[in-house]
Amino acid sequence: MRPDYMGVMFLCTSVMSFNAGIWQIFRRGQKQQLMENHKNMDKSPLTDLPGDTATVNECEFRRLQLDGSFDNEGSCLVGPRSIPSYKGAANADESRGGFLVMTPFEIANTGKFVMVNRGWVPIDAGKHRTMLSQYIGEGFTPGQVRGVLRKEEFIGGSLFWGPSPDNDGPVAADLSWLAMRPWNMALAYYRRRWGASQLTESVQRHGAHHYYVEMLEDFSGDDQRMVRGHAWPRRRETDEITYVHLTPVVHSMYVVFWFSVTAGSLYGMLRCWRRQQDLFRLRKLVDRQGVRLEARRQEEAQAYQAAVEEVMRRKHIHAAAAAAQIDIGSHAAPRDEQPLPAAAADSASHRP
Repeated sequence: MRPDYMGVMFLCTSVMSFNAGIWQIFRRGQKQQLMENHKNMDKSPLTDLPGDTATVNECEFRRLQLDGSFDNEGSCLVGPRSIPSYKGAANADESRGGFLVMTPFEIANTGKFVMVNRGWVPIDAGKHRTMLSQYIGEGFTPGQVRGVLRKEEFIGGSLFWGPSPDNDGPVAADLSWLAMRPWNMALAYYRRRWGASQLTESVQRHGAHHYYVEMLEDFSGDDQRMVRGHAWPRRRETDEITYVHLTPVVHSMYVVFWFSVTAGSLYGMLRCWRRQQDLFRLRKLVDRQGVRLEARRQEEAQAYQAAVEEVMRRKHIHAAAAAAQIDIGSHAAPRDEQPLPAAAADSASHRP
């Protein structure tokens, strides 16, 4: 392959691997912060929502215990998603995928609402609200939320098309969302229950938050229903929530790997650049030699042409000289054949 093509290939590889290494550095920092936030589960449970001055890292994975009631009619689904557990599917319903159920929960004696992730249900629940009701129930249901606080998810946008509209509303039949968007879900719930004209007042009265509560599996059976011999919604246990697939050490290894690829690509690009410089010098040398050879060839051609012209000139001269001698000889021959005078003839005849 030509060195310039290989140089472009090495350049692209170095840029991509460098970006991958930088991304792994950020991912390593995120995993470190995630594992640090997991320590919040060891703190005493909250009995009310955190204040407005609390930071995300202070509240995420903080245990929470609230009394109130679920509004099952205001529930929405997030997905479709595979079962959120590293243990994998345990039966046929879990192997086909499903949805996470987000339900508005009204805190007792406060009038405040918070969105609650009640767990995972099979994909059949997304066919219609009547199918969903057999997994979570209908109407308002009193209950107790025992779970942890989680921050919202965000779907990245496009450089050309702008922010993703899927962050603002459901994508299917006013029921299924693609991401955990508790703020937008609360606004959609208030708009549907009290009307768009009362949206601002509803937010001020009942609240809207950028976090939600994920219920933990404590095997109490509260607000769960038996369908085909299994308890739904299916919730995660503590070890499933705190499970980290790739630890910061693994991301550090990825950082070393990608930066090594970057260094190797830059070295390869340098070798290609040097090889290309050698080719440029060789081409210049060949061009100079070609110019010299062409000049020499032209000189030899001119000398040959001059020699040919000289030969032709001499041929013309020799031909002209030969013609002149022939003319001189033809004029001299008649004078030699004229008769001698009589006296000369007699004297010549009497000679012995």
